[in-house]
Amino acid sequence: MSPRRLLFLITSMILLALNQGCERNGQDPQLAAAEAFIDAFYSFEPTKLAAVRLPEPGATSMAYYQAWAAAANYRIHTRHPCKRHHNFVVCRITVTDDFGQTLGYLATDTFTLQMKGSMIVAANAEGDDPPIFNALFAWIAQQRPEILTGPCHRMFAGGTTPTACARAVADSAQIFINQ
Repeated sequence: MSPRRLLFLITSMILLALNQGCERNGQDPQLAAAEAFIDAFYSFEPTKLAAVRLPEPGATSMAYYQAWAAAANYRIHTRHPCKRHHNFVVCRITVTDDFGQTLGYLATDTFTLQMKGSMIVAANAEGDDPPIFNALFAWIAQQRPEILTGPCHRMFAGGTTPTACARAVADSAQIFINQ
């Protein structure tokens, strides 16, 4: 049996056991699946996130974001419980990171997970970075455009270097704030 098939079977058995256990204990299986997704994302281990088996394009987008977050040293400040909203589950996580520490803010990641039963069929993430973060990117575009055409090319839109991009933005934030 291939390692990929074995991982698929193990992941399927774990999710099935979690769902059955949740149903027996009265816990909502959709909320349990969403919380497991958040655990996997903030583990900063790509294999754990891959085990969630998100469909494309969400899987690629979340893998990029996880690598970006790991490189920017995201740390959970406040983890709010995931909440159901019709066929969506919304999870809000307030984090500290290199950008926020340099620029003086906390940010909240909001994950919106579309559910079909206890399976996540689509995932989206957005942050609430304040205007200074946007000002940083405007400054980068003017003062360090090679970052946007280099490591941050197609950032969060098919780019392939999230770690290098996050580090370049964090380094730029230090220069930006010290000017």
